[in-house]
Amino acid sequence: MKRAILSIAVSLIIANPAYCQAVLPPESAQYADAPPALENQATASHPDRISVNMGTSFVTQYISRGVSFSDQPSVQPYVTVQVALPELAGGAITDASVFVGAWNSIQFAEPGLGQANDGAIPGWYETDLYTGASVELADTWTVSGAYYRYLSPADSFKGYNDLELIVSYDDTGLWERTGLPNGFSLSPRVRMVQETGKSGGADALYIEPRITVGMNVGDGDNPLHLAIPLAAGFSDTYYHAADGSTPAFGFFRTGVTLSGTPLPHTASSLRVSGGIDLWFPNGESLSGLDSTNIVAKLGLDWTL
Repeated sequence: MKRAILSIAVSLIIANPAYCQAVLPPESAQYADAPPALENQATASHPDRISVNMGTSFVTQYISRGVSFSDQPSVQPYVTVQVALPELAGGAITDASVFVGAWNSIQFAEPGLGQANDGAIPGWYETDLYTGASVELADTWTVSGAYYRYLSPADSFKGYNDLELIVSYDDTGLWERTGLPNGFSLSPRVRMVQETGKSGGADALYIEPRITVGMNVGDGDNPLHLAIPLAAGFSDTYYHAADGSTPAFGFFRTGVTLSGTPLPHTASSLRVSGGIDLWFPNGESLSGLDSTNIVAKLGLDWTL
């Protein structure tokens, strides 16, 4: 089952304090660009139903949905507990689970962008608490719904909520006999997020279609996985321009991520990744970004 247990979203804060928004947990925290076969391993490898996924990411700048939340390097640890529900499988439903977790973003300096850092725990920019459920249909489609509560121990933004729906398709099997590289996939998905209870502004609807061109690199039983995401962000009122308008288009994102299992025999669920993200925001939006932005990232992910 797709590791929708970590289908996180990052809370949103626009660089201009007049448009202060909240934050969603970043997808990088959940290895959103991992190969589908690996995303399915959490449930399949835990017949006792309960699995714990944990890890951390390091990013040189915290960007989400085409908006800069912090111009400082960030450490972003997370943990998710998933409970498989095999009794719900039958007919079109091939897998199901519920999950609960937390995601964090911590800086070792002021977050920048004119944001406060004087809360109970300065530097602890964000804590996101989430819970939800995921259903797999016909072994290929995954529908995941989640509720998020965004908090800032550093008092950098006021707390608010998100409701998230993700629909994804595992297309790996379509390419197995085409002569394309082993593990090739496009992994199409659409992510929809509705804000609720945001202070100082309208609750926005955010939509992100994405494909991730993925393939295995190297021979043998333990190849690396290469992923190239192609994503765009759209919203009704999330993005703001200097003239007061709300552009529908927010950003385009691509990049490259290389991931692998360094200890396949002793810790097969431990994965390490590294890469860069390239962000191209809408020049009309007050995003706190340049026309082109490069973010380096490193990640460690482990399922118990």
